[in-house]
Amino acid sequence: MTSWDSQRYLLQGQAEGVDPTILLRAEQTASRILAVNPRLTVVLSLRHLAHMCDVPYEYLRRVARTDKDFEPYRVFSLKKNIANSGRSPRTIYAPEPLLLRVQRWIHRNILAKADMHDASTAYGEDCSLIEAARPHCRASWVIKLDVSNFFESILEPKVYRVFRRLGYQPLVAFELTRLCTWVRAEGNVAARRDTGSGPYFHPYVGHLPQGAPTSPMLANLVSVELDSEISRLAKSEGLSYTRYADDITLSFVGAGFSRQRARAVIGQCQALMIARSLWPNRTKTRVIPPGARKIVLGLLVDGARPALTREFRAQMRQHLYYLEVLGPVTHAANRGFDSVIGLQNHLFGLAAYALGIDKRWAREVLGRLRALPWPTAFEMPA
Repeated sequence: MTSWDSQRYLLQGQAEGVDPTILLRAEQTASRILAVNPRLTVVLSLRHLAHMCDVPYEYLRRVARTDKDFEPYRVFSLKKNIANSGRSPRTIYAPEPLLLRVQRWIHRNILAKADMHDASTAYGEDCSLIEAARPHCRASWVIKLDVSNFFESILEPKVYRVFRRLGYQPLVAFELTRLCTWVRAEGNVAARRDTGSGPYFHPYVGHLPQGAPTSPMLANLVSVELDSEISRLAKSEGLSYTRYADDITLSFVGAGFSRQRARAVIGQCQALMIARSLWPNRTKTRVIPPGARKIVLGLLVDGARPALTREFRAQMRQHLYYLEVLGPVTHAANRGFDSVIGLQNHLFGLAAYALGIDKRWAREVLGRLRALPWPTAFEMPA
């Protein structure tokens, strides 16, 4: 996407006989956006966005209006783990191709260029699990908190405020919001509008859909104030703080901390979350004291750098043993996978994850996986 060229825009508009007042307003709108962040892409109207995305304007209008006879998402449930997990499924909202194109454009040209908080360690350009876990290495105390239904808890008004904060004028900010949220046909009372009118009115409030490419970065940008508040609290307590999506981690290095102080920090963090309309998942709240093994985002942080856990290594060794003894087809059936391709994708995905943590060990695993008699070819980058 090329940067905004004010002079070219004005000259072209004048050549086409556009009202000078309209051109001036457009230039002022562009200036406000670029004053916030010169890397942002200027969007003057929904029609302008349709042109830049090469998507029909009327299609975007239908999405923004949330027409009753039009559903731009395929909604389905997905288990959080592959086989025999025992965990409740999560709802996935898969946008249809045209909406997916628009959301990818918004992510690439707007959201990826916006600044998120330094403590937010997911979804950004240089973000990774290992970098997210690194600040907590050699911690004596670790506090872990979790947000329930993270994406679903982020409603339209918060998303709208993100686009307004980035300098987009009110109507465009609202339309961008509708293109990035999902409004249920029959919502709950807590997410219902009592009054309203106009072509964009809908009785229920939308939320970020898990599965849309815009949702992760929007969640980060919505959470900037929460990150700032918890960061200030962490600094006052001598703690390190990071947030990886809905996983919140605080840690303390050395002596002088206590379980009583940990409980107080947890209470303050949960109060800050609730004040931002995010509900703490209290069943996942953990305090890990000195002497106990410290695991952050699935990585061991007892040492100088994050490492794979012994459980992860043992799981992969077990998979490889049965794959080599029984073969992929039998092993996939024994483990409850729907297909051999599902098992194949799962294991190569785990190996790719391990590659970012322990290259030598992961490359050995990849070599053994590639040597197996899989029913179809599967390419995995080195």
